[in-house]
This record gives sequence, structure tokens and C-alpha cells, in this order.
Amino acid sequence: MAKPASSVYLRYFFGNENSQKDDGEASVTVTVEESHPSSFFCAIQFPPSGYCGVQELEDGRRVAIFSVWDKGPKGGLGAQAVRVGDGFQTSRFGGEGEGCKVMGNFDWLIGEPLIFTLKWKKEVESVNRKYSSWLIENWINDTFVSIIRFHSGPSANKPVESLLSFIEDFDRRIGKRGIYHERRANFGEIKWLESGLLKEVRFSYVKVGLDASGIDRIDSGCIPTGNTEKKVGFFLSTGGVASPKPKNEDEVIWIRDIGCL
Repeated sequence: MAKPASSVYLRYFFGNENSQKDDGEASVTVTVEESHPSSFFCAIQFPPSGYCGVQELEDGRRVAIFSVWDKGPKGGLGAQAVRVGDGFQTSRFGGEGEGCKVMGNFDWLIGEPLIFTLKWKKEVESVNRKYSSWLIENWINDTFVSIIRFHSGPSANKPVESLLSFIEDFDRRIGKRGIYHERRANFGEIKWLESGLLKEVRFSYVKVGLDASGIDRIDSGCIPTGNTEKKVGFFLSTGGVASPKPKNEDEVIWIRDIGCL
């Protein structure tokens, strides 16, 4: 049985999350501090549509990834890449849902801040269209990754309903021991322009299945780098040595009017 490092998450809450605007823009800066093969550092997970971030693959190669799940009506058009940046390739994926994936070599460095920007814009609907569609655009710093068309279905009305970041050890092969290797990253400058100021950040983790073996080796917290929203930062860590203080599920680690907890 594999013993992977447990998956850990930051969940972001904003002051105006009930915004009715169809179009939007969000960004998160991620800085990887410790990595290991088979690591996924997700800067922005944007339910119900997808995620974007960087990975270190099993062979040590470093890549960027942008994925959007199919959410349209059964039998209809799935997510489709309509434009792809230089050096990136598009493909279909399956397993935990199906969708469109854009991936390419991206030589990110330990300690290097990476600004992930996500933009989405609703397309003009025709009278014959049974569902809505959006174009979701992804950038890393000044590198264009892709534009993917998102088709909404009965279970998804908008392409972005909330924002998260996470770290995952995706090597679940028998005998692997990712639990002993630390993966750590800092996250900051979290913005969702249409939803107002960041008001609260919570930490959560996966505690069932193979992830359960590593929950004593997880950590998260607020980085007290200043009093302004722009400068506040947060860290996630999983694997390596056991944490000195157990973490609670859905633990609040920062509140705008209070600061670090």
C-alpha cells in the first residue's frame, strides 16, 4: 500500500462572494519552498470548472498545467482549448471526471514567485444554444498558457464559484512513501476582483483513504508579513517530519479584521 503525503488546502472567502457578474478575474501568487517528484502545487482551483498550477513529475521534470472539466449536457460539447501558448500541448483527461488539459514544460524554481492569473468571459449566446459558455484564460507571470471554452450544464451555472489552493502528492503506486518527503509552498496576493476584498482563509485536508496515513505531518498558517491585504501570506506543508501541533479540519487561520490566528 502507498503512503502518500496528505493533500492539504487553503480555502479563500471574499467580502462580496454573491456577485452576479458573469465575467471575472482572479489571481494568486505561489512560491514553492520544498518539492519532491510527484508533487502538484495548485495556485488556483476554481470550482466547478478546474485548476491551474505547477507540478514536479515522477522523473523530476517541471511543468505547468491548466485543466477544465466537462460540465455541459451529456452528449454535448465538452471543454475545449481554443488557443494554446507556445510550448504547451492540449489533451483530454479522464479518471476523476473528464475534461481538457493543457500542459507544458515550465522550468519553475524553488523560491520563485509565480503569479497565476485567471480570466473568464461569457460568450454571446445564440437562440439555439441549450447552455451557456465561457472562455477561461490562464497566464503565469507574463507567459500565456491557454484559453479553454467552458460549457455550463445543469450542475454548473458559472465557471468560477469559489477559489482554493492546494498541495498534492499524486504518486499513489504500491510501496511509495511520499509521506516522508516534505512539500511546502507559500501563497499570497490572493485577489478576486469582482468578489471584493479577501475576508477569511481556512485550512483543510483530506483525511480518508491513502491520505489518512499522513495527517500527522501536515501544517498551515498565516505569514505575518504586514497589515495590508496585499502583503498577507499563507503557507501549506505536507509530508516530512511530524507536525508539533495537530491541525483541525476547516480551521480558520486568518480573518481580515483580526489578522493571523
